[in-house]
Amino acid sequence: MSGRNITFPYDRNKATQAILWLLHRNGGAMDKVKLVKLVYLADWNHLIRYGRPIVGGSYRAMKLGPVSSELLDHIEETNSDFATEQYRVLAKTIANEEFLSESDIEVLDEVYNKYHSVGSFKLVDITHHFKAWDKNYPDKNSNTSYPLPYEDFFLDAEDKSMLDIIREDQEARDMLMD
Repeated sequence: MSGRNITFPYDRNKATQAILWLLHRNGGAMDKVKLVKLVYLADWNHLIRYGRPIVGGSYRAMKLGPVSSELLDHIEETNSDFATEQYRVLAKTIANEEFLSESDIEVLDEVYNKYHSVGSFKLVDITHHFKAWDKNYPDKNSNTSYPLPYEDFFLDAEDKSMLDIIREDQEARDMLMD
């Protein structure tokens, strides 16, 4: 094993479409905190089940729970697909599902159906119960962020077999790059 942490690059196109997909399922708008929690839950579920997150990026354990740093920056940027007004994200266009795989849509749909009626701060509470967040956010009174490795996503997984497959794949990719 290479000893490196597992990495998944942020997929900006897929993230845009996942954001738009979730926004449209929710009538075209959603609280920003809720949106980033739903994306985390979708990435977590997809990683455990299929061996890769939907949007990826560098995850951080933050005061309000885990979040992809790039996703948070992406939502805050001015762009032609969605807008942020105070604490809400509003869709300007519709999702192009061609950027999303069948498994991406399956997991986004499951996560949305399970959590769409849950409030933003209840979702924060739910993600605070994930072992990955708890392990990587040691000072619960701080207002900083800490790296959250993908390996730790598996701390709450019943079946951890996918982690070995991901590690083998990462090692093979690392060897090809050397």
